[in-house]
Amino acid sequence: EVLKYESLHNHLEKEIDVSISVAKHKIKEEIKKNSIPMDIKPKHIFNAVSQEMRLICPEYSTIRSQIIRNINKQFPPNIKSFDDIPIESEYYKTKRNENFMIFKNTDLIIFQSPFQAYLFSNYHKNIFADGTFYAAPKFSYQLFITRTYVGEFNMFYTTSISILKNKKQSTYEALFKEIKKNPNKFRSNTLITTINFIVILNKYNVNNWNYYENIERLTNNASESYNSYLNNIFPNKPLFYKLIYILKEEENLSYNDYQRRTKGN
Repeated sequence: EVLKYESLHNHLEKEIDVSISVAKHKIKEEIKKNSIPMDIKPKHIFNAVSQEMRLICPEYSTIRSQIIRNINKQFPPNIKSFDDIPIESEYYKTKRNENFMIFKNTDLIIFQSPFQAYLFSNYHKNIFADGTFYAAPKFSYQLFITRTYVGEFNMFYTTSISILKNKKQSTYEALFKEIKKNPNKFRSNTLITTINFIVILNKYNVNNWNYYENIERLTNNASESYNSYLNNIFPNKPLFYKLIYILKEEENLSYNDYQRRTKGN
């Protein structure tokens, strides 16, 4: 690879080829410096290199695809089936270095941070639940999300996110058993026994789901909030690790928002 080039002759085509080679090499080295490939923005990498190369740097459009390929090479191997999902991973930690993945079996994997478990524990009067196929990885059946309404802030917060392999009754029952069990770790006196799960769009046949007419307004708001939430943060059929990264980013934003509102800022 060409690391340095000084033009002594007026051969424009050769100068362009060499400048592209130099730019690609520098971009490749910049990408290697970043330990979190999901954080890398192709345009930002190009801007940093172009400032260094100045006038001899090629246009962004000519090397954009190469930048993206180099970024993708830094990702962990893609998950192609539910059985390939690891039990342990460095990606299963929140930005505050807390456990994010709380349960996995052959049909289900659940993500719930301590903060989300705290919300579930303290605001479990009504838990709004819904599933989406749009944001589920290709190898899975559904992404299932629970949210709660914090009345003093007039805000909805996510309390768990699960990836489901199938739509078996036993899978949903295991899901709700685990997301109810984990928040009990944050309750020193009384345990959570009954929860009003409000399914926004789908009515699954789970015995302990109850529906109440007096929460119709909240249900509509939760639905609108939920749909906006999905459209804003999830790509269509994301890669597994890309999805986990987005979920952790969203969790951290919610955590900071809740802390700010709690402090009255």
